[in-house]
Amino acid sequence: MRAFKTIALTGFSALALTACNAGTDSEDLVYNCPADQMFTSITPYGEDAEAPALEGTDYDAYHTANAERSDVTTTASGLQYRVAQEGLDNGASPEGGEMVTVHYHGYFPDGSVFDSSYDRGETIQFPANGVIQGWVESLQDMKVCEARTLYIPGDLAYGPQGRPGIPANATLLFNVQLTGVEAPATVTTAE
Repeated sequence: MRAFKTIALTGFSALALTACNAGTDSEDLVYNCPADQMFTSITPYGEDAEAPALEGTDYDAYHTANAERSDVTTTASGLQYRVAQEGLDNGASPEGGEMVTVHYHGYFPDGSVFDSSYDRGETIQFPANGVIQGWVESLQDMKVCEARTLYIPGDLAYGPQGRPGIPANATLLFNVQLTGVEAPATVTTAE
């Protein structure tokens, strides 16, 4: 586990900051996405692709059709994602409960929006392991600046209980960009 300092992000300008770790690794890691790499929106199915048809609540058929697309990866758990922008080669990836900062747009397969940090005009910060299972799985595999569309089956989202505004077992889609990972504190040694 890395040692951490708290970074308070206030407003968009803070996201443009980059911090590097010159620790024991020879590679410097970038912990915040530079402003010129930030997405303002993500096309959920790519520029030339159409959404798979959803008949009522037949989410299994939706995921089966979505899995046939060449730009969609399906994990062993059933999570599906499409990479819209690769993360930085030297971008940090979150570990465990490290704090992450993201921008996201959450909606149902029919396109109706249920939540959006983009619409609110500000990113959100939370522990990388403190969200729904589909997000936890995806975040641990992402690097700073990476943008993905997540196609999350109901059992990796809110399951049979649902939540206000989200039906039980609903498939959820998220356009998400990892804009920051909490940077480790500078380690000082006593002389």
